[in-house]
Amino acid sequence: MSKPKWIEGAGSARPAGLEHVFFEGELALRPRRPLRAVPAVRPRVSPSSVEPLDGFISWALTRGGLCPAAYRPGPLHRRLPACLRALKVSTPGQARRLLEQQPRLLSVAVNSLLIGVTEFFRDAPVFEALRTRVVPSLASSQGPLRVWSAACSNGAELYSVAILLTEAGLGGRSILWGADCRADAIAQARQGLYDAQAMGGLEPALRKKYFEPVGSLWRPVRTLQELVRWKTANLLTGVEPGPWDLILWRNNAMYLSEEAAAAVWRRLASVLAPGGVLVVGKAEQPPADLNLSVLGRCLYRSPGTGDSLPATRMARPPAAAILGEMHA
Repeated sequence: MSKPKWIEGAGSARPAGLEHVFFEGELALRPRRPLRAVPAVRPRVSPSSVEPLDGFISWALTRGGLCPAAYRPGPLHRRLPACLRALKVSTPGQARRLLEQQPRLLSVAVNSLLIGVTEFFRDAPVFEALRTRVVPSLASSQGPLRVWSAACSNGAELYSVAILLTEAGLGGRSILWGADCRADAIAQARQGLYDAQAMGGLEPALRKKYFEPVGSLWRPVRTLQELVRWKTANLLTGVEPGPWDLILWRNNAMYLSEEAAAAVWRRLASVLAPGGVLVVGKAEQPPADLNLSVLGRCLYRSPGTGDSLPATRMARPPAAAILGEMHA
């Protein structure tokens, strides 16, 4: 498989536009399809500390290169105790002083605020539906299969899809790309080392076939590593051009403001291939006016011909209608 060539759009040091990606030789292989537009003492989080908490969270996100205004405060406040435990401090003030003294711990703080659990084949019924329904449908299409994990974290999700495609004999014609706004997450994905907790969802036979032990950790075999590519990119400020046959964006919208989430849903829908599938978290649902069909639990399909998978139209009224684009 050819290596990716990255082309960055015009912008300042902080992304202000789109970051583009294409793979050498890909355009020749596949004609473009039209797109639609715990410490001993538990951290103290009391009502009297609400303002300092807001200040610390905003400060940490900003220092991490993220936009605090794009995030809902409720979920972040609920994650704050986990953040303080990860930093081994008791108050937000102590956390800020620690991060000012040891900036390398900033990624620990941001990661603990934004994510709870990341592991292989997380939410097994969703991956079973991908294996039995979506992957066979993709196999009938022509040309390379393009998969995008739009907030890939440490890469476990994208590697899970790579295993499904390889098991179906589709690894050789698949292009799998993972992106995340956190550079340290991409570094972890490229390193590809996973502990026992992350490997918990893997069947023993798949672990033996696709991973090799590295001390107490596990690493994907080289043939699996060669299927995936990684890049740091901010979904709030841009989108990778499609068409993508499969996009995964799970358990992220719940952290975003309604406006920011609506903008991301619109971007993702715009780059889905006709008949392409969007995978979301079990507590998430795209806006009804995006014209996506419900394919199954956490699965949505864009309109298109040549796809025999049964689907139903989204019945939810457009209460979360798109409110506008987020601008950097």
